[in-house]
Amino acid sequence: MGLLDGKKAAIFGVANDRSIAWAIAEAFHAEGAELAFTFAGEILEKRVRPLAEGIGSKIILPCDVTKDEEVEKVFATLKQEWGGLDILVHAIAFAVFFGRARTASSAAYGRAKRFDRDPDVYGFGESHSQL
Repeated sequence: MGLLDGKKAAIFGVANDRSIAWAIAEAFHAEGAELAFTFAGEILEKRVRPLAEGIGSKIILPCDVTKDEEVEKVFATLKQEWGGLDILVHAIAFAVFFGRARTASSAAYGRAKRFDRDPDVYGFGESHSQL
């Protein structure tokens, strides 16, 4: 019996098999958690889907966290499929690329910092409370 038997976890932020989010997912899986994964775009789907399917995940969803409707759809699906959520892993990195880091505007830098530190930016606070 694992420490997370019967727990349901949504993993946001897997980029590849070397991601911190993936290491967390593997550890949760080893302890018995049922996992759902999100990905942002086709390139990440090609990396995330095989990993998630490899550990038996049945919920693998697109989610660009800059689009409220995609975040809402993820939480609606989790509520429908699982009836609730026990764990949310936020391992999303967000940055605005301008070619050279020193050319980023202060507004773009502020937006990137806000995305990295405030889960409510993604709607997690409101959406998660509805689960």
